[in-house]
Amino acid sequence: MSITIIFQKLFHIIYYGIISAKQILYLLRRNLCAADIFLTLFGNGVAQLYQNPSDLWYNELCNIIGNKSEVLKNMAKQKIAVIFGGNSSEHEISRLSARNVINNLDKEKYEVLPLGITKEGEWLLYSGDISKLESGEWEKSNAHKAAVSSNAGERCIFVFKNDFIERVTIDAAFIVLHGKNGEDGTVQGLLTLADIPYTGCGVLSSALCMDKCFAKQIFEVNEIAQAQWLVFNKYDLSNPHEIQAKVLEKFSYPVFVKPSSVGSSIGAQKVDASDSLISAIKEALCHDAKVLVEQYVKGREIECAVMGNDAPQTAQLSEIVTTKAFYDYEAKYSEGFSYNDIPAALSKEKTQEICSIAKKAYLAAGCKGFARVDFFVENGSERVLLNEINTIPGFTDKSAFPLMWQKSGVCFSALLDKIIAHAMEG
Repeated sequence: MSITIIFQKLFHIIYYGIISAKQILYLLRRNLCAADIFLTLFGNGVAQLYQNPSDLWYNELCNIIGNKSEVLKNMAKQKIAVIFGGNSSEHEISRLSARNVINNLDKEKYEVLPLGITKEGEWLLYSGDISKLESGEWEKSNAHKAAVSSNAGERCIFVFKNDFIERVTIDAAFIVLHGKNGEDGTVQGLLTLADIPYTGCGVLSSALCMDKCFAKQIFEVNEIAQAQWLVFNKYDLSNPHEIQAKVLEKFSYPVFVKPSSVGSSIGAQKVDASDSLISAIKEALCHDAKVLVEQYVKGREIECAVMGNDAPQTAQLSEIVTTKAFYDYEAKYSEGFSYNDIPAALSKEKTQEICSIAKKAYLAAGCKGFARVDFFVENGSERVLLNEINTIPGFTDKSAFPLMWQKSGVCFSALLDKIIAHAMEG
């Protein structure tokens, strides 16, 4: 066997975590012959090595890397980094989603690496109790500073432990970041540069769907019906009377005011009269540089779960039922204010119409992997109006996306398998 092939195989066995470089050096330090080590590992093949447990070198390796069945099992597992938290106003929701994702990933198939981002933007690889994610206590122990290597092909995380750096290889990243600095194409860009497969939408579609103003332009070009809308920024506030005049000319009250690039209804308000408009816009501008003003639609709120790449599929539809004036942050994440009626009580024809529009919007925005597409069904006219696409919907106990798939016969664990499979397709 040539020295080139030996080192190629050695790199492969270290890269995929079968045995580490440190463990190879450990064998050498014990004065074992390097040639014998290579022959044992590669000369007769790993499979043959496992069939000869009396072999001296086999025993040496098993002492270091464990029982042979465990080695084979770990070789077959995919290493999945679950990225959560983030420097975002939706940080807490991300932690809840990540807890559920990690707990439901099949540990027989995956080696799960929780990779959290603090509110300050620090990346930490966590190895402790997953239940501590909900409270934020995870940051205080069993967490080491980490960084994703941006070198294409390495597919690894560098973990900083005291006086040394550990290189941890990964096969893919499961992104559970909500809102800015995670759902908006930023982390997707990093992983694209690093050539690491990741779940969900790519850079462009993530950025597009995060910015509702730009997304609405794409949907308009594709002739997808929406509520009427206007966009304002901080500069426009220099003439508040003009803002009021434009809104009054195009809409009738009430209207909705919300930041263009913030999720979970943060900063969103229902405005019933012109004298409350400017204060609502100012509040929304505290969360984003652009504000969307939309015509209020009196009707039912319907959600559609979409999954797939070039040929997306849809799940059972969900209708949001809330006791509040609208589906705000509290209604979404606090007990007693809302629930999801799945499947939504709609005719077969209306259900098919919504699913068809959802797939059209999904493909128009360049989405892949999975997303949740939200609609209004207007009272009286029964018009279907697209609201928005959420490219990383929640995976919390109350989140509609996994519930819709569960009602469609896809359990949480199987759903995660499918999402990862779509990520590996590229």
